[in-house]
Amino acid sequence: MISILIPVKDEPYIKILVKKIHNILKLKHEIILIDKSNFTPNVSRVRLIKQESDGLGNAILEGLRYAKGETIVVMDGDGSHRPEDIPRLLKNIDYFDVVIGSRFVKGGKTRDPQHRQVISLIFRKFASIILNLKIKDSMSGFAVFRRDIINKLQLKPIGYKIIMEILFKSKNYKICEVPIIFERRKSGKGKTNIKEALRTLKYIFTLRYGLK
Repeated sequence: MISILIPVKDEPYIKILVKKIHNILKLKHEIILIDKSNFTPNVSRVRLIKQESDGLGNAILEGLRYAKGETIVVMDGDGSHRPEDIPRLLKNIDYFDVVIGSRFVKGGKTRDPQHRQVISLIFRKFASIILNLKIKDSMSGFAVFRRDIINKLQLKPIGYKIIMEILFKSKNYKICEVPIIFERRKSGKGKTNIKEALRTLKYIFTLRYGLK
């Protein structure tokens, strides 16, 4: 079975997203929504988990505790990650331990505004140097991985970009990038400000050096 984990916070687009996933994905699957707020989506054929702790990383770990699948998909609920790309990522999980949806390999594309693309480039380059990551898109947030690999990594989320922690701790495993089209978000607001930039820098240094 495939478990699709989607952290949500009052995402108006989630009903459309869930319907698209069910229509596109023909393999046996479940969709788990992890929610910190009091948001109760009027969506059928999903499991809604009330998040007990703070942070996106913890949301994913809490979702994993309820997931029944041995293959895990993590994606955003704001429409930036396309359900159409899920089958392409899944095709590679038989040969790799972690599959990343990448905006920056051949065939990938981002429709983010130009200023967000520049900011993303700066932080991706910085993360690649500090964390010695060899992939091109460590910050897309769209990934498929084998559950047994995640169990071995002993993740301890220290921030919101848990995929980056997975990549940092998976260097001895097989990782590949698959092109995706990264859409502009259909709901919610992006965080592009000095506070968010400092938060990302702290996160990268904490991953690398264990700073508090």
